[in-house]
Amino acid sequence: MHKAGQVMRHAIYNIYIYRIDYLRIFALTRLFQFLLIVPVTAIVFKLMLRVTGYTHITEQNIESFMVHPFVISMIILLIMLILLFIYYEMGFLFLMAFYQQRGNRYRFRHIWQQLNRKVISFFSIQVIFLFIYIAFLLPLASFIFPLTLTQAMSIPHFLTDEIMSRLSGRLLYATVVIVLIIVWVRSIFALPIFTIQPRISLFRSLIQSWRLSNRKLFELIGILALLVALHLLVMIGITLISTLPLYILERLIPSTALVTAGITLAFLELIFIMLFSLLQAMFSQVMVATAYNKPILSKPRFTPKFKKRHYKPLSFIVLVVFIVLSVMNIISLEKSVYAPDTKIIAHRGYTTGNVENTISGLVSAASAGADLIEIDIQQTVDGQFVVFHDQTLRRLTGKNGVIANMTLGELKTLTIHSNGFNDKISSLDDFIEIAKTLNVSLLIELKVHGKETEDLLPKLVEKLKAYKVLDTYYVQSSDPQMMTQLKKLAPNLRVGIVYALNIGPMDETVDFIALEEAWVTDQLIAELKQQKIDLFVWTLNKDRSLHEFIRKNVNGVITDLPDMALDIRKKQNEREYFLQRILNLLQFMF
Repeated sequence: MHKAGQVMRHAIYNIYIYRIDYLRIFALTRLFQFLLIVPVTAIVFKLMLRVTGYTHITEQNIESFMVHPFVISMIILLIMLILLFIYYEMGFLFLMAFYQQRGNRYRFRHIWQQLNRKVISFFSIQVIFLFIYIAFLLPLASFIFPLTLTQAMSIPHFLTDEIMSRLSGRLLYATVVIVLIIVWVRSIFALPIFTIQPRISLFRSLIQSWRLSNRKLFELIGILALLVALHLLVMIGITLISTLPLYILERLIPSTALVTAGITLAFLELIFIMLFSLLQAMFSQVMVATAYNKPILSKPRFTPKFKKRHYKPLSFIVLVVFIVLSVMNIISLEKSVYAPDTKIIAHRGYTTGNVENTISGLVSAASAGADLIEIDIQQTVDGQFVVFHDQTLRRLTGKNGVIANMTLGELKTLTIHSNGFNDKISSLDDFIEIAKTLNVSLLIELKVHGKETEDLLPKLVEKLKAYKVLDTYYVQSSDPQMMTQLKKLAPNLRVGIVYALNIGPMDETVDFIALEEAWVTDQLIAELKQQKIDLFVWTLNKDRSLHEFIRKNVNGVITDLPDMALDIRKKQNEREYFLQRILNLLQFMF
């Protein structure tokens, strides 16, 4: 712990002494990222869509899209661009830390030239090692460097939820996480070694990192844990202190709350950006100090002198950014005062305390107050509709059997179980009858297995018409062509398409889109509103996600936790304090 403290003090000292250099580097990096990397990525993607003739990319067409020669070449180009960006971004920080810790003079041009000498590695077989190395680090790097290109990279929640629903999946997930952590720790010195040592290859850097981390494993973990813990404590402390005036003014002088909230949020945004940049600088200092054994704080051989005139333009820029952010936040927060009317949709009924897609789950969801209750249906071998999600019986009954090969009568005799609860399989008729009694509407997802009868859609329409729910129910499916046909058959029925993936603008002829949360953007929300197409976001089971999309007032959120979602919507309807809204926004941004 004593050595960790020395390393931390040394890192803080160097960052303070060379603070202007770090401000320049971070400013240039962010400008390059947002003015070049992001626009170029958007332009290249639009170009790929134009050349291939697609309007947007979904799970239905992504395979054919990805194998197009032009797309392959553009993806390689983008990967190279991103790898180069990460290499230069981190390379500058590692080399600066290396020279600072040794008290050596340096110029940015010298560092630039040193990094340029190794760019040749990106046009050789070594780029494969670099790609694999960064791909392994991305899940963890997104936490360490939340403001870099890794920020939006994450595994979609519906995949992790599906994996974590089974014991085998949880074991697999835990194994993968452990392997990633081991690889991350053992390979963590590869990039600093590669950038600092002029003649070493990336492959040799990986080998050296593996050997070095073996000797300094616990020391490194301890320092990084201390670094992250201190960072979080500082963030929490600054947040508490800076939001205290807002907390007081909201209660004593409510008329000043909106402006105070906008200014407070702008201040916290700037502070958090500075803190995350500081974390990145600290990380590079700690890595170099640990790898090259320079933890002792001593007076450098020279102290850089920065003229006061360097601060004036920087102060002016910060002031302008602060004013712009404050105005934007005031406008945004003023809009957020209006109560959201997002529909709360219970996913497969209320699964807490019940088995999914059962009458019990339907009753519980209705009792909780869900606006819609989502269920899954399939057609049986005798042409009937059964409420069941999977194509096979294995997960919920423990028995072998395929839904498409069984009759409705056979299925209704089976007992299904999940999380210690048991229930029976039911028909669509059973669900509609109970739903009508409870005065709730259903969102019916039609699961397609390929053995449906030709009159599948007319039969479904006739059933909904017979129960007089055609105008109040919703039907969705992941088969766009089938939903287009259904809309033509029943113009009054609310018809939607389910997408697990979407990149690009959407232009559909249905009433609503159900999209996995990872692919929902503000631009897409605005585009769909303009087209008067509703958007349902699935499957939101995290407090943060529910807060975000209810605040954005999407048309519906599909969740396993309707009670939590209803509580969040109620609080926002009651016009919760601006302080709570700010804390929610800070969660989304960082």
